Amino acid sequence: MKSGKLQLALRETRGFLARWPVLTGAAVIVVILVISGPFGTGDALTILPRLLYWAAVALLTFPAGVLVNRLVAATGGPGAMTAVLATLASGLAATGIVLALNAVTFAPGAGVDWPVVARILAVAVLVAAAFHFRTAQTTQEPPSPPSFLDRLPLDKRGPLVSISVQDHYVEVVTTRGRDLLLMRLGDAIRETGATKGLQVHRSHWVALDQVQAARREGERAVLTMTSGHEIPVSRTYVPAVREAGLLPRGKERT
Repeated sequence: MKSGKLQLALRETRGFLARWPVLTGAAVIVVILVISGPFGTGDALTILPRLLYWAAVALLTFPAGVLVNRLVAATGGPGAMTAVLATLASGLAATGIVLALNAVTFAPGAGVDWPVVARILAVAVLVAAAFHFRTAQTTQEPPSPPSFLDRLPLDKRGPLVSISVQDHYVEVVTTRGRDLLLMRLGDAIRETGATKGLQVHRSHWVALDQVQAARREGERAVLTMTSGHEIPVSRTYVPAVREAGLLPRGKERT
């Protein structure tokens, strides 16, 4: 699997899990599970161990399921079959984690209770399906293009790739070409709208989904864009680039 798709899936997973509605929803689900005690946890565990158990289930299965879902979706592309495979893969990943946790928590070395496995898998697949199709609904309507693209020639308007300072101008690169606009970089960045991007240098901004490759060069870095040109990353912005998933995490070199 190409590293670009893995990095994109990781960014999407982190972005999804960082949303307050998602965190709140997960917390509410954990509380409901603790109170209701499904799958025999109400009889087998007292309130505090039950809280720890369901919190562990949520913390382990939800990120893993979302990541697997996004990886399969990114690899297979759009289509009903990809949606089904992504849902099943997420459900299987979550089920495997729950079974491993159960083996440690309840009965190490005990045999597999297949009816329980079937119920866990069914619930996991239903949750994964709800996530996948909810995500699909939110992405069906593409965001409005940045307003300053209206100033470009019609044949060069397209998804943003990068914005760079050129004297008193900014060079706007899209998937259909490049042109110069008389404006400040800060103003251009504010007009990027819903485009997910990152300033990586005092003179450069990039669209995250247009980064094809990234490499370190000493204390700095260089990004290769889908258009083929390279964008330098200054030392100041390297942590933000790493946080965005474009560079591997690791100890800073001095």
